[in-house]
Amino acid sequence: MNRLLNEFGWAGPDRRTLIEKHALPTSIFLDCMGLKVHVSIEGSGPDVVMIHGFAASLHTWSDVCAQMSKQFRIIRFDLPPFGLTGPALDQQGCVRKMDVAFYQQFVDAVLDELQIKKCVMIGNSFGGFLSWDQAQRHPERVRGLIISDAVGYQQPLPIYITLFTIKPIAWLTRHAVPAFLLRMAVRDVYGDKSKLKKEVLERYLELFMHKPNRSAVGHMVGVFTDGELGSERLPEIRCKTLIVWGGDDRWVSIEMAGRFNRDIPHSELKVYREVGHIPMEEAPDRFAADCIEFIENL
Repeated sequence: MNRLLNEFGWAGPDRRTLIEKHALPTSIFLDCMGLKVHVSIEGSGPDVVMIHGFAASLHTWSDVCAQMSKQFRIIRFDLPPFGLTGPALDQQGCVRKMDVAFYQQFVDAVLDELQIKKCVMIGNSFGGFLSWDQAQRHPERVRGLIISDAVGYQQPLPIYITLFTIKPIAWLTRHAVPAFLLRMAVRDVYGDKSKLKKEVLERYLELFMHKPNRSAVGHMVGVFTDGELGSERLPEIRCKTLIVWGGDDRWVSIEMAGRFNRDIPHSELKVYREVGHIPMEEAPDRFAADCIEFIENL
């Protein structure tokens, strides 16, 4: 019976248990904008900030971080409502709308609180958007930019995100989400599904299916549909930019990689063949090596 309840998100670990299981030795919880933001800071050297994408967590960078933290100070954090940060609430304790303006304010506030004066931004998917957005709005802070399979242009959404934009389904997610859908979604972001580790899949499930997290997703998916991404700002990005894309990305078309490369003035594009939407998980050694080489040549 308990297994059945878990399959629909009706049971599962509480927040304290999730923290005990998934917090890192380097984890801290930063008081910021009324949230306890899960942050990890590792290594020493020039600052590098990493931002994950939809339904992920800072753990998505772990294999890359293990290599890059030998040369850089790596700052990564969980975006609300995901990971161990959880949803943003209003003064009445209800989940608030998390739109583009909210996320811009959130990233600004976290970086300000951590006193990040000069850094390289690395972001994947929606975290890629937040990274190039930071570079465009704060050129004084961002000295280099690396975006992977980034959001930036209006395009058809993956079915797994589209479901959360349908109001009746978004309402249902407050009560239940079939775990098999999330398993399908996580497998779908890998070009080679055999590279998805069992423990990684289980972590995605536990963190996303946690009721406060998954019940808040309907309050943030508008970032993909409200037309507020502002891709017309891309030519204003001043810093050198590395664009990394999975050649088999089924979530953000490789055509978008070419558009980013054309629209961002000082950019170069690298396409990883037979890799999906999250190259930093699927090809971490290559991704880390490309990032290190790029940063060393800024």
